[in-house]
Amino acid sequence: MGETKSMAIAIAAFALAATACSSGDATTTVTEPATTVAPTSTTSPPPTTTQPPAVATSTTTAPPETTTTTAPEPEVVVPPTDLLTFAQGALFVSQTGLSTGSSASALRAIDGDPLNLTVSNDGKDPVEFVYKLVANTTFDRFAIPNIVEEPGNVTFFRTITISGSLDGPESGYQVLAVVDLETHGPDTEITEITPDVVTPVRWLKVMLEGGINIVEGDEGRTNLQFTELIGSGTQDEVPLSTAFDGIWELRLTERLDIQGDPFELHQQGATISGCLGTTPLTGSVNGRIARASGVDETGRPTALVMVADEDGTIQAAVSENGSIFGARTAVVEPELTSTPCSEEPPAPVICGSTVYINFDVNSAAIRSESTQVLSDVYDGLIAEGATGVSIVGHTSTEGSDEYNQDLSERRAQSVVDDLVGRGFAAANISAVGLGESQPLISPDNDETARTLNRRVEITCE
Repeated sequence: MGETKSMAIAIAAFALAATACSSGDATTTVTEPATTVAPTSTTSPPPTTTQPPAVATSTTTAPPETTTTTAPEPEVVVPPTDLLTFAQGALFVSQTGLSTGSSASALRAIDGDPLNLTVSNDGKDPVEFVYKLVANTTFDRFAIPNIVEEPGNVTFFRTITISGSLDGPESGYQVLAVVDLETHGPDTEITEITPDVVTPVRWLKVMLEGGINIVEGDEGRTNLQFTELIGSGTQDEVPLSTAFDGIWELRLTERLDIQGDPFELHQQGATISGCLGTTPLTGSVNGRIARASGVDETGRPTALVMVADEDGTIQAAVSENGSIFGARTAVVEPELTSTPCSEEPPAPVICGSTVYINFDVNSAAIRSESTQVLSDVYDGLIAEGATGVSIVGHTSTEGSDEYNQDLSERRAQSVVDDLVGRGFAAANISAVGLGESQPLISPDNDETARTLNRRVEITCE
């Protein structure tokens, strides 16, 4: 072609997997092998993403021959996908029982970051969070990380009751699990919870009550803490949403009375483009979840994950200039009829855009909900006459550098194979992996950041 076009197509690798339901105690405190636990606990390493080290070899030399023995590579253990995160489409519905000044919220309890959240209600009244899931979900595992005690009048919530409903946010709830929590030891990372009832639900209610260690005399001035509720299982697929097209104000979810930033999106199939304020955005849609990113004229990046409810309303998690993600809601404002990108609306294109693909957990297998995205990528590359296409894979930072390098290469190659299978010339496309070396958002300590870092960049000559 006469000129070189640079394009960055970021292809996310959402990992969805189910964990089989097992019988036994309602809670299992997972610890390192050297840690002593109560008789009802199971002592074993917690499920974490690990990377097999380089293959170890030992050589025994006995003249005149040398014998080399290669140790087998250990199996890579990957935790099941946490379906209770905004990045997987879990939406905030309501929260009650929080006192003024609390750092805890229903939003922070499902952000994928096990940071301690403080509720200054002295354990007198229960705290209740309600979430709506993106589709009917059957949970076979819950988990809570980082149950620790701090000095002073601070303790962790004692009892958690998890209920689910298919009827709506206010009725039809069935208790899935009730657990009395215990403080983790110095090497403990996570408490596993096996549900007593395994059934499809669409709404989840989480009730937190009491405190593990409210010292006598501290009643009335004890701060309660919580970290993160993890939920794994299976989830129904949902059809492609067409809600990501329009003009809104993107307001702070917890302060909808305050004016927000102008926000415009144009959707064509599974691809989207637009702007937040003056920052241009490109991205793609998988089901009812959209991811997009862009850079303004000063080089400041913006990245966001959006979830469209069935009624078309959109909630978003937004990071601007590398900041932590904030909860936003797209509000229709009748007086807002244009944005900085309205005069020349950027048409959804492939060269120069960003798209995201869902992969199976710890795998290069592309999930079926991303079929439309890949179809749009292929059509766009053909329409734009793209040649010399280089697909560069990126991962998040779980696991070792070596493992993520290999995974990024395999996922990039899967995209190449798919496009070639659709008819794109194999001689005009190649795959490269960069692992976790160039994160879009750093650090990626919550699932929203991680899902945006799992991407593939594409350049077209």
